[in-house]
Amino acid sequence: RDTDRSRGLGDVYKRQIILDDGSSDGTLARLEKYQDNQLVEIVAKQNTGASSTRNVGIEMAEMDSEYLIFVDADDFVEADYLKLLFDQFKDNSNCDLAICGYRKEDENGELRFKAAGQKQVMDRRQALEQIFVSTGYEGYPWNKLFKTSIIKDNQIRFNTDLVLAEDLYFCCEYLLHCSKVSYDPKPVYHYVVQENSQINSNRYGAPYNPKSLNIITTYTRLQSLIPAKYQKVHQSINTQLCWSSTTILRNIMLAPNRDEVPADTIAKLKGIVKQNRHDFMQNTILSLIHIWPADEGLGVDLGGRRIIKK
Repeated sequence: RDTDRSRGLGDVYKRQIILDDGSSDGTLARLEKYQDNQLVEIVAKQNTGASSTRNVGIEMAEMDSEYLIFVDADDFVEADYLKLLFDQFKDNSNCDLAICGYRKEDENGELRFKAAGQKQVMDRRQALEQIFVSTGYEGYPWNKLFKTSIIKDNQIRFNTDLVLAEDLYFCCEYLLHCSKVSYDPKPVYHYVVQENSQINSNRYGAPYNPKSLNIITTYTRLQSLIPAKYQKVHQSINTQLCWSSTTILRNIMLAPNRDEVPADTIAKLKGIVKQNRHDFMQNTILSLIHIWPADEGLGVDLGGRRIIKK
């Protein structure tokens, strides 16, 4: 995002890598003014998606960078963005990851959500548990300052096989190698939700898209990634599986193309809900349960609560 409001990258960073993932909107032309800046490296590449593009940046940063951070092109940051993150490393000698708060807003600057929580230092288990709290810092890469050595030594990359929540998977894999994690909830990052974003494409009443099932794939992979000793983390993953499946089922019911959805897809989603409903009902964060009228087998019975068709 080419704006004066993004000066939070200016005073602290030693190297800025700008990756153009096959843009067709004149982005490269706008970047020409930085071509003589020795601290800015511009890479033009064919469009391969966010995960693959970020991996290119990781490989470049591993050569000589001690820390690594990701900033999305549509977003902007406050002037003290990097300082707030760096200070957490300075104040905590054993810190392996620094996290800041953020604001989620639309293109007009209207606030949709602001990350909550208290300033704290967590151990690995606490950080893994907290990343699944939907009101906290969550599994985004752009509000986190990573140690390049941890990424390099453990060959951590964004999984190009995952389409949804690949950021969360990356952050969880990184956290498994952390001793201490610091969080400052001050919202110094602005995440701008675009009208054509994935969030908006999943609105109730939109046509059903089989790609929405990719979120189930990611949470299933997370079940394999996280060691069994982190019981609360697995309970959170199970909760998310139940919640995501329930949401997809409701989207199907309200979709104009609902009759085209295979019956085995609906059966699979209902099976996931049934299998994980206990952890969902025990969850203290997702306390609001969406219940809708049963219709043609799409209604879901959560925790023994019967849904009656009117």
